[in-house]
Amino acid sequence: MDNTTYIALSRQTALWNQLEVVANNLANVNTTGFKGTDTLFSQYVYKLPQNERTFKDKVAFTHDFGLVRNLSQGTFNYTSNIYDFSIQGEGYFVTRGSAAGQPDRYTRAGNFTIDGQGQLVTQDGRPVLSVNNQPIIIPASAGEVTVHGDGSIINQAGEQIDQIRVVRFESERDLKQIDGTSFVTGAGQTPINVPNPKVAQGVLEDSNVNGVTEMTRLIALNRTYADVARLVEAENERKRKASDVFTRQMSA
Repeated sequence: MDNTTYIALSRQTALWNQLEVVANNLANVNTTGFKGTDTLFSQYVYKLPQNERTFKDKVAFTHDFGLVRNLSQGTFNYTSNIYDFSIQGEGYFVTRGSAAGQPDRYTRAGNFTIDGQGQLVTQDGRPVLSVNNQPIIIPASAGEVTVHGDGSIINQAGEQIDQIRVVRFESERDLKQIDGTSFVTGAGQTPINVPNPKVAQGVLEDSNVNGVTEMTRLIALNRTYADVARLVEAENERKRKASDVFTRQMSA
């Protein structure tokens, strides 16, 4: 293959990866606490040796080298459910790892519930942790609980049961995504307790993905991918015709 084909294929590979990212964003447009992602691109310039090039211009390839997470806050959805929580501004809820020995996970998805042992847990059963870094137990005798802005959980008698832990990080972008809404710390990262969190009860933070915008991007990417494919086909046709002309001239 010549340079034209290599460049086109590099562009197609990058476009395909971007299509997968956009499709994942669209799949999670209704996922509570989901943060959309996008691909990072750069131009990879390669200088060919003198004897391998016809023109003096450098060859530029497309290179996608990573993902960037959109950290903007999603819109708030008022559900009035007792165990639905959201954080306004910075911060993450802290939850236990999915198995013993696994690291804690951090999430903005506050659609919690109560399990059979009275623990406040995520939808997949991971305990939500308190400021003491222990699972939160809400006894049946607590009645209908109220959660204050600082995360304090108050029973029906007005007594504090526990307090939800909310943490932040020096660099949120360095968090490693485990699934659509939960993260673990990277090397050297330490969670920092938020001294005055803003926790709301009966409210969920929706995905920050704009479905209309992502659908528009998906259509544009599909068209661009098809344009590059036509370029490759046209280049192959050009080379075939050039080969046929050369063959006829040699045979004459």
